[in-house]
Amino acid sequence: MKIDPIVEELDRLRAEQMESYHFDFEAFYRDLKEQERLSPQPIQAPQVSPTSERVGSAGRYTARR
Repeated sequence: MKIDPIVEELDRLRAEQMESYHFDFEAFYRDLKEQERLSPQPIQAPQVSPTSERVGSAGRYTARR
């Protein structure tokens, strides 16, 4: 299986980031929430596209009824 260089880079960056928090997920979460609080614009979840709503859990198209 071929190793994807983008996934490899993301894994490396994620590990570096968590290392800076000494792998303390609660500290990471607290810092993330503080950054969110200080952000000048509210952070919003991305909008769901109509196409993705019609794809079932198995990845097959499911008609809306």
